[in-house]
Amino acid sequence: MFITRDYLYTVLGILCYTASLVYLADHIFPHPLLMTIYSLLGGCLLFFSFISITLLNRLIIGILFIAGTIVFITNDVPYLEMLYGFGQNLNLLSLFLLVPLIGTYMSTAGYLSALKQKVQQAEKRGVEHPYRLSYFLVATIGALLNFGALAIVKRIADESFHSFRERKLTLHMMRAFAFCMLWSPYFVNVALVLVLFDVSWFGIGGYGFLLAIIYGLISMIMLRYISFSEDPLMEIEERKSDVTYRPPASFASLLIFSCSFVACSFIFYRLANINMLTIVCLLAIGHPLIWAIFTKITRSYLHDVATQIQGSFVRLKNEIAVFITAGYFGLAISYTDLGDVVSTFIHTVSLGHVYLFTVFIMLIALLLAQIGIHPIIIVIGIGSSLSPEMFGVSPEYAALTLLLAWTMATQLSPFSGQMLMAAKLMKAPRSHIIRQNALFIVICFFVLSSVLFSFHLLGWV
Repeated sequence: MFITRDYLYTVLGILCYTASLVYLADHIFPHPLLMTIYSLLGGCLLFFSFISITLLNRLIIGILFIAGTIVFITNDVPYLEMLYGFGQNLNLLSLFLLVPLIGTYMSTAGYLSALKQKVQQAEKRGVEHPYRLSYFLVATIGALLNFGALAIVKRIADESFHSFRERKLTLHMMRAFAFCMLWSPYFVNVALVLVLFDVSWFGIGGYGFLLAIIYGLISMIMLRYISFSEDPLMEIEERKSDVTYRPPASFASLLIFSCSFVACSFIFYRLANINMLTIVCLLAIGHPLIWAIFTKITRSYLHDVATQIQGSFVRLKNEIAVFITAGYFGLAISYTDLGDVVSTFIHTVSLGHVYLFTVFIMLIALLLAQIGIHPIIIVIGIGSSLSPEMFGVSPEYAALTLLLAWTMATQLSPFSGQMLMAAKLMKAPRSHIIRQNALFIVICFFVLSSVLFSFHLLGWV
């Protein structure tokens, strides 16, 4: 009996979620056996994702894996410890896998249909601000739904707005997505810096949100300068959508569900001795399921979850390869004195000045992202090597610096998730998007790095 590709991908999708659940179980009830199991599953997922990704990604992943293995061997690291390297970033992968369950429930319950109807009603009343409204929608629901928000809001725009330029709107939405990356605890980059520098979300969340507000203002100002050569004005006199249609759930239900999820996140974070990443993963499993039970859509919800699980490996194979390899490489680095070497080098190049340190870190991330190195590799490589005390900054400041570096890099990298998503939605080459975003990112680069440095001067972080 031959195993078909679809069957294999389904099994691998189930393995992805199994590894995440075992990781969470180990975090609640620590046991070496559980760590060994999810590390083995991580190694298995790395192998199959490696043979499924593009040649360029394979090259980068292969170099990191070989380098990490050489470091392990030369430092006589036990084989079991090397195995644990495959499970090092299972926490981040779990976040990537489990948070979308929130969006799955919203879709099953009809909340997204209710949101679309609300937008259509606003359009019918003559409230026509497609760019502003799209930005607001992505910046709000994107904090929970991650990449899914871009496709959802684009579909709402196509079915609701009467007049807009498609490519201009999509690029503005892509910029809105980065708004969430600066502060949302449901994003993998925020979770990563919290773990790397062992800081509380409450120590950086407010400052990240303030940076996001300034970033949003720059986005609004720079909107007028978005101009694609082939981007005709889409004007539709009358939509076929019936705004009198009553979705299975109300807009108020969407607000209550979202607010309760956020509230539970912060309440448990305050009360429990568990990091935000684990709390978010556990809530992403339990919160939608409890709501599905009370709203009597459990069967439909579980069916949609099963469908999502089956397609998860195909959808996230690149992230799986990158995340697991980055964790493996990061653990290897911890057995060397590379951290001291990198910190000394950056300190020398930045002349010991905090602002130059900030700019240099962001610039490294931008340049490396252009050649296909995923921001998680950059952030883990730099973050695990940096000693904030050497630069006279707090761990919170270093965490915010890496958040800015990741956010700026993904807005210009031809290989980032939102760049690929935006290019697909607007049917435009990535090079065109990068050209349109270049000036915007240059302005954000200097303005936001200066604002962050002012936080340091004021003694806030």
